[in-house]
Amino acid sequence: MDTREIIEGGYLEALLTGDLDDSTKQEIEERLAVDIELRSAYYAIEKKIELLAFRYGIEPNTQVKQRLMENPTIMNAHLSDDNPQVSSFSWLSIAASIVTVGSMILSIYFWNQWQDSNQEITTLLAEKTILANNFQQTNQQLDDVRSDIAVLVNPAFSRLILKGTDNAPNVEAVIYWNKNQEAVLINSASLSKLNENQQYQLWALLDGTPIDAGVFDAQSGKFQNMKNIASADAFAVTIEPIGGSKAPTLSTMQVYGVAS
Repeated sequence: MDTREIIEGGYLEALLTGDLDDSTKQEIEERLAVDIELRSAYYAIEKKIELLAFRYGIEPNTQVKQRLMENPTIMNAHLSDDNPQVSSFSWLSIAASIVTVGSMILSIYFWNQWQDSNQEITTLLAEKTILANNFQQTNQQLDDVRSDIAVLVNPAFSRLILKGTDNAPNVEAVIYWNKNQEAVLINSASLSKLNENQQYQLWALLDGTPIDAGVFDAQSGKFQNMKNIASADAFAVTIEPIGGSKAPTLSTMQVYGVAS
């Protein structure tokens, strides 16, 4: 076993509690004699148990000490070799008490170790969840980029630039239109964000008649799929109430462009 395996496997704790078989105990002790890191970890565990012993030790009642000091014969009687039954019983009681206190201290120590490990596992699971979410977001962004590139390099898509009107002379939008598939995508480019009660609406103009091509929000640098359009002479974007309108509000027209 290497150093990490011994430390993380609980072998040092088992050595302190006497729960190792003879061969394993001998192996760990031999490693302790030459391995500085292992010895340091062992002393740290030993120190923790010592601190726990002081923290959870039970202080005797002061009356017990007073009675013993006032009646030394009581102590002598219990410890005297002349009364072997009483003496044996006393030492057995003391040994049992030591074992009980020691077991309690070790139980507290292992409980604290378990709590620390449980916290570490919880933290690792939380970090794993964050990493998984980040991976999904990145993967989705990559898929979006691949889709956008596929549109840009596809000769079946015509690129139409919609220029700003008098209402918004400094803005523009870009339309990608595949007449064969009737697919329309828009890049809102420099269109500004609207309030929560408004949306942009794309219109296809055919023989002077506006056709609803769908609503969208300003998302610079991102293609958005609109409604299918088979034929159009021009495209325009207006500002409408959330959800869109049945007819365009011409006074709010933002961009306009002739279809090629």
